[in-house]
Amino acid sequence: MDARSGRSADADADAARRTLAADLRGCRASTLALFRSLPPELFRRQLHPLYSPLGWHLGHIAYTEALWLLGGANAATTPDLRRAFAVDGLAKSERTGIPEAPEIFDYVARVRQATLVRLADPAAAIDLRLWRFVLQHEAQHAETASFLHALALRNPAPAAIAPDARPLDYVAVPGGRAAIGADGDDALDNERGAHAVAVPAFRLARHPVTQAQFAAFMADGGYARRELWSEAGWAWRRAESIERPFHWRADAPDHPVAGVGAHEAEAFCRWAGARLPTEFEWEHAARGLVVTLHCGNLGGQRHGTTEVGRFPAGRSADGADDLFGNVWEWTASNFAPYPGFRAWPYAGYSEAWFDGHHRVLRGGSWATRIFALRRSFRNWYVPETRQIFAGFRPARDL
Repeated sequence: MDARSGRSADADADAARRTLAADLRGCRASTLALFRSLPPELFRRQLHPLYSPLGWHLGHIAYTEALWLLGGANAATTPDLRRAFAVDGLAKSERTGIPEAPEIFDYVARVRQATLVRLADPAAAIDLRLWRFVLQHEAQHAETASFLHALALRNPAPAAIAPDARPLDYVAVPGGRAAIGADGDDALDNERGAHAVAVPAFRLARHPVTQAQFAAFMADGGYARRELWSEAGWAWRRAESIERPFHWRADAPDHPVAGVGAHEAEAFCRWAGARLPTEFEWEHAARGLVVTLHCGNLGGQRHGTTEVGRFPAGRSADGADDLFGNVWEWTASNFAPYPGFRAWPYAGYSEAWFDGHHRVLRGGSWATRIFALRRSFRNWYVPETRQIFAGFRPARDL
């Protein structure tokens, strides 16, 4: 390596640190704004049996940051803090006993100050991939806090919406060798490695199914028609007495339906003479798109869904709208490893969920921070999950 190459490498490393510092600050500003806006009485309350109290998520963000970025055992990862905020500490139902909000906010600030000091030290080795993993971890827990807050505000008996029974509008997506996955510093283990997959031409709904379109399915007896449901979906629907989406805004017919599981999405698709797209079809349809704050309703900026088609900057080459933001989109694909998968940064992050039951979702929701969203990003939940901000868009074979 000559001197010029050495200076270039140093300049690239410095630029990467500056970008990382800016992203850490931007993400943290969004996180703090969210948690400071939450009603204090909700901070230590468990709002759903599958999830921890809101305040635990904030403390867990700081604990994870200290554990991974400040060097193992340190003043911010003591046994007491581990018990309070580690995943394997208290049971979720016992986490209502976490410290009060001011103490957690102080803990978060102390950890971040130490993190930025380490980042600014040119002598301190920085594993950029690990630091960006921790950044995304924070963004993901902020989204969890957003939908938990929505649970507290949810109206269990929403008003009806006038059905929109017009045929769905589709765009044609040409077939070809689809570029799948990513290998950059942001890429999580389940996104690696980048590879090509043959995708035949298909049609994809121009936008996610709206509440008014889903209301037409409901008005036509969609929840009561056994022939529209898979065996597993019908058994689940009956056992849980499912009759409508989990999240519903009676004043927003042109917003995407949110709070539906994959079983409901598949039943609607059968009713509409369609199917769910595969995750490879979805990623191929989004080819060429780069996620920015202007390409969709994302980043937690608007505190809820918006009408479909509002963001032309995020329109795909084939004319599909809202591929990023508003609601996560269910796909037909099970969550599975890509060829050559290697677990990172620990075995259980993705590998534990390659069980044949978890389904892939793509595209992000209005509450997804930009730091954890890209074309190759894969989310995963079991098909019965309804409390997240999830919708869908149908596909058809050509």
